[in-house]
Amino acid sequence: MFGLRGLRPDREISGFETAFSEIAPRLVARGHSVTIYCRAGAHSPERRVAHDSGVELTYMPSPGGKNLSAVTSTGLAVAHALATRRFDVWLFVNVGMGHHAALARLSGRPVVMNVDGLDWQRGKWGPIARTYFRSAARSAVRWCTELITDAEAMQAFYAREMGRETEMIAYGASIETSRTPELVARFGVAPDEYYLIVSRLIPENSLDAMLEGFRRSRSRRSLVVVGDANYRDAFHTRLSEIAASDERIKMVGGLHDQSVLRELWCNCRAYLHGHSVGGTNPALLRAMGYGACVLARDTEFNREVLATAGRYFANDADAVASLVDELDSSPTLVSELRVRGPVRIRERYSWDRIVDQYEALLQRVVLEFDRRPSLIGA
Repeated sequence: MFGLRGLRPDREISGFETAFSEIAPRLVARGHSVTIYCRAGAHSPERRVAHDSGVELTYMPSPGGKNLSAVTSTGLAVAHALATRRFDVWLFVNVGMGHHAALARLSGRPVVMNVDGLDWQRGKWGPIARTYFRSAARSAVRWCTELITDAEAMQAFYAREMGRETEMIAYGASIETSRTPELVARFGVAPDEYYLIVSRLIPENSLDAMLEGFRRSRSRRSLVVVGDANYRDAFHTRLSEIAASDERIKMVGGLHDQSVLRELWCNCRAYLHGHSVGGTNPALLRAMGYGACVLARDTEFNREVLATAGRYFANDADAVASLVDELDSSPTLVSELRVRGPVRIRERYSWDRIVDQYEALLQRVVLEFDRRPSLIGA
């Protein structure tokens, strides 16, 4: 597996790391050998163990800072694997690794990629980065043996815009309940007395509409915003100004302690999910699995995941304010939505179901590739 920070990094955990910390050990438990190439910089020295839950971990230098470390570390990982290892199948995550996946075809083995979202549409990237992501996507489409999309809408996009059929495998989530609700007190709040946002502070995640909407609401509860950004511009200045003008809004920065995040999701009045770009979002699934009442931006991706397990808002402050006011005075509705999330996870997004799909896909790809030796390297 290439493109991950690692199995359980102690720095900058993303949706992919969350997902494959569940998927990789389960594949090992089913009798498969799994190696993950990790970014050394995402792990403190004492956390750079050689094995975890049966998964082999190989660490590569990760120079280049937050914006380039994925590219450089994965490039070194591919070079290392080509020179020293032989795997049945190479699995990449993140469409930005499309050129790396093309190089991996030199191994003479099948190459599979989970493309994730439409990175060239993300507002945080400048024109050079967007051009790179677009070219990497084209490379992945051309050279990968199989592509994985994580939502039906994303699958349709690749078929329509890229002319490439993909295998749809969503992310999964666990169903858990609160264990130590007192952990939320560190943020100056109590259970059911706050709304929650967990998000990178980037424009396409609707932060400005959600913060301004909450400021316009009549709620006496707080809004806890978990997340940070690796750059500062007028957008972040605007968010800071909104937060500074309303003592109810608490910007608490990045948070990587998963037990604390669980308690925040389990005990919030409602979770506001503003993501607009990408497929099945891991944070949304986690909120559902933890039984949070969910308010989500109205996109085809969020509707595909939530269905009737949440309420939707337009990218508009007044729409957000209206929903907050409604939930503030509707404990029955809140309780009903809290129940629907876990039910939806059991039906479609359990980890065992997701691992079944990955295992079947990888086994099929290897079997078909080995049956057609004349196509190796084609």
